Amino acid sequence: MRKILIFSILTLICSACSEKGRFYSKEAESLPLEVVVQRFDRDFLALDSAALAEKYPDFYQIYVRNILELPALEVEKFKADSAVRALCADVEKEYSSVSDVEQTLTKAFKYYKYYFPEKQVPKVSFHVSGFNQCVITLPGRVSVSADYYLGKDYPLYATVAYQYEVPYLTRNHLPVDVMLGWLSSEFPTEDYRLLESMINHGKVMYLLEAFLPEYEMCEILSYSPEQFAWCEEHEKRIWHSIVENKELYSTDWRTIMKYTQPAPFTSGYSQEHSPGRLGVYMGWKIVSSFMKAHKELSLSDLMSTTDAQEIMRYY
Repeated sequence: MRKILIFSILTLICSACSEKGRFYSKEAESLPLEVVVQRFDRDFLALDSAALAEKYPDFYQIYVRNILELPALEVEKFKADSAVRALCADVEKEYSSVSDVEQTLTKAFKYYKYYFPEKQVPKVSFHVSGFNQCVITLPGRVSVSADYYLGKDYPLYATVAYQYEVPYLTRNHLPVDVMLGWLSSEFPTEDYRLLESMINHGKVMYLLEAFLPEYEMCEILSYSPEQFAWCEEHEKRIWHSIVENKELYSTDWRTIMKYTQPAPFTSGYSQEHSPGRLGVYMGWKIVSSFMKAHKELSLSDLMSTTDAQEIMRYY
């Protein structure tokens, strides 16, 4: 009985570990790293331009010129605008505390640092863009426009966002987009051919799956469960269509965008059921097959493997 009990306990332990995924690591989770969100959105209203430039020397000028797209003299007028102040108030109401966001990002960036120790963990900040840009990355910083993550029922989204985007403009999805933005800046996804673009996107999706194990893959892909199920059911058909239409090695930017850029559906497939970015989904499936065939490879090894043809061979 004692041997049976010990065996049962070990089985349960092994099952629990396996559920955490192939890249689960106690060492990663114990790294002395903590993500603290810098509240530029609050400081923007509370401080003048000189104080903001001093506190955020790497970000303030970029924020004004590239995100708000304003002349320096117009900043104070922008701050005083009643619509802007109302939007900032809504952000403050939703994000009076960000401890849950910080906890999720801390865990994700611990895994990032563990598997890529040579990489820098960025500062993370919130800003308000007036629905201009969701996530912006700079050397050493990733900043997220918190006004884009106020919940799918936020009334202004009906006029400023595409309908297919609205379900993911939520607090829960914000960490996914932060990690996606940063990883895409560190491991560029676009390439000269569709195949390479698919594989590059697939690699990033595979990293997100490892770094955000609490999220379902459909959430990481920004798919509904129904859309993800459709992809799983029609996976072979999607692949055969890409190959038969001679799109796999296409260098046409329109073809690449069709398969990799956000859209309500993918042209040439079911408008009712297919999601956009089918090439990203297929890239993730190809990369997953490659990694299943190479249990010895680390995440760093995967990102160093640049031969898309070799990776595809295992699909």
